[in-house]
Amino acid sequence: MKLSNIYNIKLVGILILSILLSSCSSSKMAEDEQESLSQEKLFMQTNFKEEYLKEWKNGDKFVCVTNELPALLYPKNGVKDNYSNLQGAVFEYKGLEEIQTWKGYETNILFEMGNSHFIYKVSKPITDIFSSNFTPLLPEFVSYNYISKADSLLKERVVYIKTYNWYTTDGVEEKGRRLIPVTIQKVVAGNKIYPLSLIFKTDEGKEYMVYTTMYMSQYSAFDKLFSFTNPRDKYPQIKDSIWEQITQAKVTLGMTKDECSISLGLPNEVSQIPEYSGLRERWIYRTGTYLEFKDGLLVEFRVM
Repeated sequence: MKLSNIYNIKLVGILILSILLSSCSSSKMAEDEQESLSQEKLFMQTNFKEEYLKEWKNGDKFVCVTNELPALLYPKNGVKDNYSNLQGAVFEYKGLEEIQTWKGYETNILFEMGNSHFIYKVSKPITDIFSSNFTPLLPEFVSYNYISKADSLLKERVVYIKTYNWYTTDGVEEKGRRLIPVTIQKVVAGNKIYPLSLIFKTDEGKEYMVYTTMYMSQYSAFDKLFSFTNPRDKYPQIKDSIWEQITQAKVTLGMTKDECSISLGLPNEVSQIPEYSGLRERWIYRTGTYLEFKDGLLVEFRVM
């Protein structure tokens, strides 16, 4: 066998081995990434993904979360002033209609609400829509399937809330508690910013709600607001009396820096204050709150 042929065979073998190793490495990375996801992120990633227009089915329903008609949605009769108090109204997707203009082909996305017909204009042909990940800009519409799936997966489930920003069921903002168990009662349409509203009940039997999304790209996504596991289990060293303060975003003299950061979050600024007996550490928050520590324990504070 010629030397060049032997060299070629070896080269092919090396290339095949490299591909196999790369494939194994990519698979291992994907597995590691999957394992590193929190239970909440995995729940979101597994059960929810944004549906592009090409995936919509004729008859899909959308709930309007504003009183006004969406800015980019037009009645087929051209009269837009006749529509108000639309919050909660259900619009049904009725397919696509391609039309030819002097600019070329455009597409109308068709919707119905009762006996009324609406269009959303897209300046591209249907082929371009189906070859892309295009979705119409309709933050006022929340998919009924999206709401229904979240409701079926979370209803009656006990979770641990991680935010103080609660709302009454009338929509009035109220400071709540965090890191406590609550039971989700139902999931309904949210607002233009956060498409879902999770209504939950506390141990005292009172109902509140928070706005959220099941898509990880947004700040107040489900995993930022709720935990499937009890956060208390991570801190067995914290006394029950201190934990009670933490759930109310309060601090008390003698708390450690760790306990204060769990209660109020990390500070925006940290400084050292010299004094005769040593150094104090001052934590400053944007809200005007400040905490002062000596030997790692809270000795002075002001909470705004």
